[in-house]
Amino acid sequence: MIFILIFIIILNVVAIVLTYHCLGDLLKKERLVFIVVGLAVMYALTSVVYWISTNGIEITEVSETGKNLITFLFVPINGLVMLPLLAKSYYKYKTGGLDKSVLLKRGAVLGVLLLIVLIFECMYFKNIQEQVVRLIQENQEIQQQENQNTLNENVLGQEEQNILNEDVLEQEEQNTLNENVLGQEEQNTLNENNVLVQESQNAINDNTLEQDNQASNVLQ
Repeated sequence: MIFILIFIIILNVVAIVLTYHCLGDLLKKERLVFIVVGLAVMYALTSVVYWISTNGIEITEVSETGKNLITFLFVPINGLVMLPLLAKSYYKYKTGGLDKSVLLKRGAVLGVLLLIVLIFECMYFKNIQEQVVRLIQENQEIQQQENQNTLNENVLGQEEQNILNEDVLEQEEQNTLNENVLGQEEQNTLNENNVLVQESQNAINDNTLEQDNQASNVLQ
């Protein structure tokens, strides 16, 4: 960007110096007025051409910086094409070396030349703006696609997380069920052991009772 600005400044300086030189030994004030008026006319014409080139294009999509850059770039270019030639003819007219009719004819020729240049510039400006609009649209589409991809990834990640959470919950439920089953089995085993102990105790009691009966019979 800085190089473009430097280039624009150089073009303006060259256009001003060359025009100033072509005005010969006219009064300094007259030469400055000629240059200021000439550049102002070039700026006005270039701005009008740029405005015409925006027909059918969304102006809001083209930055103000781009507009100023194009305008200030082509003002000195148009000035270099027109002002030195016009200044030389004007100097000859002022010094008596050129009739007014010849000056007007040269001015008309230069006007036609400028018109042709401006037509080509209008088409060039329009092409630049269309490219800028396409570039902006492509960037917007890319951004929208990236946002959509990010959204899809987030949704997919959330679904995967939900599935993972469901799996963890199912695993916890299964573990709880297994623990309950294991606890029930342990309770059953304990009950069985208690039954066996009770049966053993009953058998011991029966044997003891039988022995007591036998002892009583022997005593009788």
